[in-house]
Amino acid sequence: MGRVGAMRQSVMGALAGLAALQLGLAVVDMRTAWIQARDAQNGHALVLAARGLAGALDIQSAQWTASYLALQAAGTLPASPAVTTPAASPPAVAPSADDLAEKRRQADQALDAALEALPANAALDTARQRLAGIRQELAGPRRAVDQMLHRAGGDRDPPLLRNWLAGERALATAEGRLAREVVATAAHSLPSADAVLAGDALAARRDADLAWADALMQPSAATTAPLLDWPASSRPDDGLAVALARFTAALNGRRAPEEVMTALTGIGAVADGALDRWAAMPVPAAGWAAIKAGAPLTLAALLTLAILVTLRQGVFLAVSRTARLMRDLAEGQVAQAPALLPRLGRDPLVAELHSALALYWSHARRIERETQRRERAERLLTVERKVLGMTAGRAPLSAVLSALCSGMEAELEGGLCSIVLVDAERRHIQTGAAPSLPPAFVRAVDGTEVGASVGSCGTAIYRGEPVIVTDIASDPLWREFRQAAAEAGVAACWSLPILAGDGHPLGAFAVYFRTPRSPEGWMLDLARRASRLAAVAISAERAAEEVERAKAAAELGNRTKTEFLANMSHELRTPLNAIIGFAEVLENDLRRVPDQATNTGYAGDIVASGRHLLAIINDILDVSKMEAGKVELRERVCDVGALVAGCERIARARAMEKRIDLVVAMAPGLPPLLADDVKIKQILLNLLSNAVKFTDPGGTVSLTATINPEAQLVIAVTDTGIGIAAEDLSKVFVPFQQIDNVYARTTQGTGLGLSLSKGLAELHGGRLDIASQLGQGTTVSLILPSQRLLTGGAGEDGRPSLSPGVMAAALGDKGA
Repeated sequence: MGRVGAMRQSVMGALAGLAALQLGLAVVDMRTAWIQARDAQNGHALVLAARGLAGALDIQSAQWTASYLALQAAGTLPASPAVTTPAASPPAVAPSADDLAEKRRQADQALDAALEALPANAALDTARQRLAGIRQELAGPRRAVDQMLHRAGGDRDPPLLRNWLAGERALATAEGRLAREVVATAAHSLPSADAVLAGDALAARRDADLAWADALMQPSAATTAPLLDWPASSRPDDGLAVALARFTAALNGRRAPEEVMTALTGIGAVADGALDRWAAMPVPAAGWAAIKAGAPLTLAALLTLAILVTLRQGVFLAVSRTARLMRDLAEGQVAQAPALLPRLGRDPLVAELHSALALYWSHARRIERETQRRERAERLLTVERKVLGMTAGRAPLSAVLSALCSGMEAELEGGLCSIVLVDAERRHIQTGAAPSLPPAFVRAVDGTEVGASVGSCGTAIYRGEPVIVTDIASDPLWREFRQAAAEAGVAACWSLPILAGDGHPLGAFAVYFRTPRSPEGWMLDLARRASRLAAVAISAERAAEEVERAKAAAELGNRTKTEFLANMSHELRTPLNAIIGFAEVLENDLRRVPDQATNTGYAGDIVASGRHLLAIINDILDVSKMEAGKVELRERVCDVGALVAGCERIARARAMEKRIDLVVAMAPGLPPLLADDVKIKQILLNLLSNAVKFTDPGGTVSLTATINPEAQLVIAVTDTGIGIAAEDLSKVFVPFQQIDNVYARTTQGTGLGLSLSKGLAELHGGRLDIASQLGQGTTVSLILPSQRLLTGGAGEDGRPSLSPGVMAAALGDKGA
């Protein structure tokens, strides 16, 4: 109903709006036509005013020309060379002063009449003011000239006459300019082809007046011809070119003044003709023009209103009835197809519309349900991604479960979600998350024992299956918790067990409602997904806890072993030293007794075996101390050469036994070293011992000491022994690890030498690098940092001194 009503209102509104728009456009057109007609009327008035100004200009020219000729006849002015009087002509009778005054009065009346007929226009105010100012200035010279005409004797006043002629010339110019501006203004409001001709003719009339005045005032008239070079001569059909040619011929031929004035009048006649034709243009009345312009759109608006009334009374009646049927469908009649009313069934179009509407409604409902399902699935995926992300990021379990409950509550409108966990014995439950349940209800549930009739959650955990309670007030499972539920305002509870991968319960996911309610299928599916997601989060948390406990136990065992071995140093070494000592005494005593060579050898074996065992125990204890962090460096300034020489002496004896060539190469000028000399010797002896041990007789073992480009001390031991395979290089620093080859099976060793040497190098801030090729040999390099090299020179006692940076590194906290 709402959509159809809205459609009906939209159509009617659109038609009404169209009619209103048409009426509005009609009003606009009428107003525009009225303004244009009014402007045309103003333009017509301006054309008439221009016609009056042109006539006034003719009278003005005739007036001052007659005054000038009267002054010449009276002898006040000299005869002008520009005009001549034919000899055969009788002498002209000079006009009297009264006649000249009458001519001037007529000229002023004509100008006043033209100005009075001129409509008010701001664009013409400047020209009008200029003309008024010139007339005011010319009044004085005119009175003086009149007096001069009344006086006898012909007294001359040349400056006065020049001012008077200049004033008359300026007045004619101002009248012509005003006439041209009036014509230009009228052309904007009332365009016409005669507007251009009128303007050109008025301009030519003005310039002709100026040329005529200059010819009377100047001795030479030949200079006035260029003033009449008008482009209008290219239009011979308008009469302006002919009139200009006549005026030019009369002026240049020094004709009689009457002929010149006739030629001037001819130019003015061209302007008058153009203005007359222009003024004869029909100008419509403003009201009639407005009515004529608005009539089409007004008729169209009336037609639109007629269509609107027809639609409202005819078509929309059936649509309105169908709309009422649509309203009935919108109010919930969806289970079955709506029945068509008999009074509507008679109209086939309405019946077809009704059938299509029922089909559309059915499809729309199905699409709406599918859309809701997809949107719900997308939101649920968002919740799952969030929960899994928090689980992977090791967020607290309570936060993860709270986020899961909040996400489910957003989908289950009116639902209050909670997650309970079971203890290790699987006997009691504890709330894991309940973001929306009252705290008092949560405390009442905490610690509840799992059982066959313990609410929804306890029963679901006990049975291992969902428990749906639609009405808590009447369900026997909630007998013990009915009061707490009533106080919390919950009336229904659906609970699903949370099961681990092996099937044992981890807890339960519950959904509470404040009114009795049975679940729909999609709601139970949502709860099942939530319980599975909670199982993932809980299992991950407990697995992480197990890993942490196992890691802690392993670290504790390793630490206990290391501390035990470190603490057994005295207990192991003391009896072993006693055995070695007494075996050495026994060996020395047996050497003094004859015939005891065999027993002496046995005593020697005891001594050798004891020393070997002591060395192994010492290595084991050193590694254990290092792992326990109990190895301390006793640093002092050492000479690298002395350290290497001491190790060389010990290793050379072993090398000579195997006929191995031991080569030592020291770079010159090695700086002193700040280190624990005992630990450095232990590293070098381990490296040299391994090199000699794994090199065939006749081979070579070399020791080099240099400074690398990074200013680090590098002591490298290289042999030509059996080498190490690339895949075994990672094993050589592992304690008790021996490479499985023929030498590992035929030579003695515990596999602790390189591991111990690596640890001692790292205690000094250095490292051990190894490079080897199977069958070609091995190079092990001890690299010590540049901070341990003393480069400060020698002190006063001749011993090496420390640079400030090295001194600070050597003293550490003790020097602070």
